[in-house]
Amino acid sequence: MPALGLLYLAGYLERENISSDIVDFQATLVPWDKIDDKIKTLEYDFFGITATTPLVVNAYKIADIIKKHHPLAKVVLGGVHPTALPDEALSYPSVDYVVRGDGEEPFLNLVKGTPPDQISGISYRDSGQVKHIGEPGYVKNLDSLPTPAFHKIDFSLYHPAVGAYKRLPAINMTATRGCPGKCTFCNSASTKLRHRSAEHIFAEMEILSKKYGMREICFYDDTFTVYPENIKRLCELIIANKLDITWSCFARTDCVTAEMLGMMKKAGCHQVMYGIEAYNEKILKNIKKTISYEKNANAIKMAQKVGITVRCTFMFGNPGETIETMDETIQYAIKLNPDIALFNITIPFPGTEMYEWAKSKGYLTTYDWMEYDLSEPVMILPGLTRDSMKKKYKEAFFKYYLRPLYILRQMRRFASPSELPLLIGALKSMFRFFRSA
Repeated sequence: MPALGLLYLAGYLERENISSDIVDFQATLVPWDKIDDKIKTLEYDFFGITATTPLVVNAYKIADIIKKHHPLAKVVLGGVHPTALPDEALSYPSVDYVVRGDGEEPFLNLVKGTPPDQISGISYRDSGQVKHIGEPGYVKNLDSLPTPAFHKIDFSLYHPAVGAYKRLPAINMTATRGCPGKCTFCNSASTKLRHRSAEHIFAEMEILSKKYGMREICFYDDTFTVYPENIKRLCELIIANKLDITWSCFARTDCVTAEMLGMMKKAGCHQVMYGIEAYNEKILKNIKKTISYEKNANAIKMAQKVGITVRCTFMFGNPGETIETMDETIQYAIKLNPDIALFNITIPFPGTEMYEWAKSKGYLTTYDWMEYDLSEPVMILPGLTRDSMKKKYKEAFFKYYLRPLYILRQMRRFASPSELPLLIGALKSMFRFFRSA
């Protein structure tokens, strides 16, 4: 999916009559020599790069290439990783500025020529010292933001993960920023929660559907359903206007009701993802995700009852984890029986409470950010080893997906000829995973 942060920035600049372009090397998957060739042809005053933790090494490399060909241009890094570790980003000579938090207003002011020491949310070097100006950027009224600059991307380059969509073409959206949860493993725990109005969300969905031909929306909010009345109003707008769109979202099991899920289904929602994480109560308390077993089970059953596919995520390697608790989580996943179960190895991302805890305890095994990809252990807890965690990670997929009853249920689910390509894609992905395991 495209980087929504860049699309919002481009739309924000465009509203101020400042031209920009978006170049997505991740989507085009070109080799480094081609990236070098492309950057050489680009002539801009500012180059903005967004980066998550697993991709920040590539961001630094791209910054070096930019400076090699355009030494007078200013390179600005933003996104979750530079926001968490601005000093690290500015330790690279090719990086001139870091925008922390919401980037729209700070980046606009920077581009317009406002001195950096007058821009809240900007970090930069001054006489060899790193300076952090004010608090991270924060857009209080999300309805004040323009529509992301979707016209600046090639939609054909993007598609959701296998099993996460019903129709194509598809695109991503957000209805909120922040999350009500305080999970220790999540950057959003420290981000103030805000939401767009139902009317604002619907207007964007309508543009994507009628102007760009999108048939599916993937809402990537941490908790899409946190404002129930707003979601109810959005569903009413979709239904009343007969918008031909299907969609999926992420939610917490303590932020849904049977009535809400029923209305979401009528409005085109076909899948919801819940973060379950673990079974053991001590572990859930350690990561500040203390949602009851009953709420988890009920939320899954309520969604499945109205015909919404349920995807659940589980984690291995949280504080307090043992071999026994990982086995408990696998059995818990089987008992809950969601349509799709995703198992990840816990990663303490920079900027999270868990990262600071693991760092202080000496549990981090590497600061090679490319290994922070949810499948390689980078935090080894007492009593666990890298091999034991990877073994349980792979074992979870085998035990969950190779159950005869599960396979039969999925065959029935994909009985419709229109959904046959999804089944084939899912089977190919599973085959590749099991073969590599």
